[in-house]
Amino acid sequence: MSDPDQRRLKRSTLTQAARFVEQLALRSGCEAEVGRDAYPGEEPIRFLASDRMALAANDVVDADARGEQFALTVNVLGLAGATPALPPVYSELQLQRRRLRDFAFARFLNLFDHRALSFFYRIARKFAWPLLAERAGKGQPDPVASALISVAGLSTEGVRARLDLSDAALVPLVPHLADARRSAASVETVLRHLTGLPLRVVQACPVWMAVPETEQSRLSGIGSQSAQLGGRWSAMIGAAVLDVQHHYIVEIGPVSYAQIQAFCGGSEARRVVSQLCVLAAGLEHRPSIRLLIRAGDIPPLRLGDDSAPALLGWTSWTGAPEGENGIVADCVIPIDRSAIN
Repeated sequence: MSDPDQRRLKRSTLTQAARFVEQLALRSGCEAEVGRDAYPGEEPIRFLASDRMALAANDVVDADARGEQFALTVNVLGLAGATPALPPVYSELQLQRRRLRDFAFARFLNLFDHRALSFFYRIARKFAWPLLAERAGKGQPDPVASALISVAGLSTEGVRARLDLSDAALVPLVPHLADARRSAASVETVLRHLTGLPLRVVQACPVWMAVPETEQSRLSGIGSQSAQLGGRWSAMIGAAVLDVQHHYIVEIGPVSYAQIQAFCGGSEARRVVSQLCVLAAGLEHRPSIRLLIRAGDIPPLRLGDDSAPALLGWTSWTGAPEGENGIVADCVIPIDRSAIN
């Protein structure tokens, strides 16, 4: 460790200094944790309580590398020193023995100091979210992230790990996912943050919704219903109704022609967008995906052209595509229902 790093450690808190030393030890291959069941000599840090009787200016007094172990002398929780746990006479006795070059008593007290300071660091790390997030990256549990995800509605194991994305990616978006009043801006924020795509949500888009046969109006006969003119259960003509309440469009783009082909062919991006639409807006909505593309990026339609294959009804323009400001918005595809489990 360089001298500037050691000087920086002396100005930091105990938790910051111990975390920094642990990261250095991990890079060098030492995977033992402080305060666990490893032998004290195998731990990356050796905590020493300062025996000085003067008032402490900060947490760390000295930071010194001793072979493969790093020694941190601190002004916290010592059995002897400025704020001792034992009566002051033991602090004076320790200083007297040190002046006589007898370190046996100090080393005996340090057996307890090291263990107590190790537990103190573990307690501080337990309630520090940044440190918990670092531990989660090593495969260890992160209770803070788990609690936040529970607030977003993923409180049991049965509803977790069902997205193509990691559940940890949802933590920054908990305020949007936990709010029962889902707005278009909230859904758009979730989609933008997790996909990185240029998109916007267009709400209140009309769509024809099929009416089940059992709810369609019939004239006379057994099973006739909704045949009254006017009133709550009024008659209707047809097998579908125009609805604007449960449908919105996720408008993505402008994108390239290759991206349109990938979306229409069932790419991973389409699966992720489909899953996030259901997560952010709910199952009761029926969104669609509208892919925008510049008219100049659309290749001419040719039969047997393997370099630019066209999907009938989705990417098959027979003439010159036209759009507002040169942007074509004809490609509208449904979300991938198979991605929702």
